[in-house]
Amino acid sequence: MEGEVFVIILVAIGCTTGIIKSWLNRGNNNNEKLEHQFDRLAKAFVQHKKDMQERVQNLEAIIAYEDNNDKEHYSQIEAPGKGNSTLTNDLQERKKTRS
Repeated sequence: MEGEVFVIILVAIGCTTGIIKSWLNRGNNNNEKLEHQFDRLAKAFVQHKKDMQERVQNLEAIIAYEDNNDKEHYSQIEAPGKGNSTLTNDLQERKKTRS
């Protein structure tokens, strides 16, 4: 019976060692997965930042171009004077009908 007990103890030690080893490696795999996910997220963030900077530069160029070309356009837009008012609103019409 001593031989059978010895074999059972060896098998138990081997199984326990395998379980402990896989449990320790499980923690390392999670760290590797987290590092991989972090690297992917960092790369995506850097790419997004570059894209946003490019868009802002394009918008700034468009605005600068429009400002240079449309200075005359903005100076032509003016509200009509009080004497030349051809626009009326509902309140002005209501006052005229009651008077």
